[in-house]
Amino acid sequence: MKYLFLLVFLIPFQDCLGQYYGNTGQRVFSSSGDAILRIQPDQVVLSLGVESRGNALVTTKNKNYEIMQEAIKFCRKEGVAEKYIQTDYIRINPRYNYGNDVTIDYYTVVQSISIIIEDLTNYERILTELLNLGINKVDNIEFRTTKIKENRYKVRKMAIEAAKEKAKFLTEEVGIQLGEIINIGEMVNNPVNSFSRSNYANVSQNVVQNNNSGAENGTLSIGMLSLKATVTLTYNILE
Repeated sequence: MKYLFLLVFLIPFQDCLGQYYGNTGQRVFSSSGDAILRIQPDQVVLSLGVESRGNALVTTKNKNYEIMQEAIKFCRKEGVAEKYIQTDYIRINPRYNYGNDVTIDYYTVVQSISIIIEDLTNYERILTELLNLGINKVDNIEFRTTKIKENRYKVRKMAIEAAKEKAKFLTEEVGIQLGEIINIGEMVNNPVNSFSRSNYANVSQNVVQNNNSGAENGTLSIGMLSLKATVTLTYNILE
């Protein structure tokens, strides 16, 4: 004997305006609003480093140490707070020559330093001088704001107003009467600066090349931060 099974899936009905039937059978309407807030950064974080090479380990290590100490001394002279100067452990790597005998060709000594600059008008000059002192690795340049909480509040409020305005316009155009808001969802993206990672690898070369051209022709402009929020409001639809 053969049995016939009928499998039925129940899915909410939804039309192009966002009106659909919820899980309780009530008619609801959803509207999403986006907002983007441009923020002026008040800090820049420089992630830098020194890589030294040499046949003599102690000499190479001392050379690396001297450059790093000169960089730290310069940052202090420029008024960078002690808490905003952080150094990493020294990494020493031997480079081998795999011929008839395994011998060491040379040593590489690498140390990283992170510097936070609050006066953004000086950051390019400070970076240029650090490169002139011997800093030869630019791993990252990050603009950021210390007022992230209040700016998130602002962009959320802007997105809510955008979602409300959109819902009001759409429903009034087609004759739908909205009730109370029964659900709200939101997504806020972290600030993104305009200084792309593709520039990091070339920044040392660019700064040195433009060192004599003046700040107005420099390649390192201060980027604006973009903070985005998306809010979705769900309303009851009045009968």
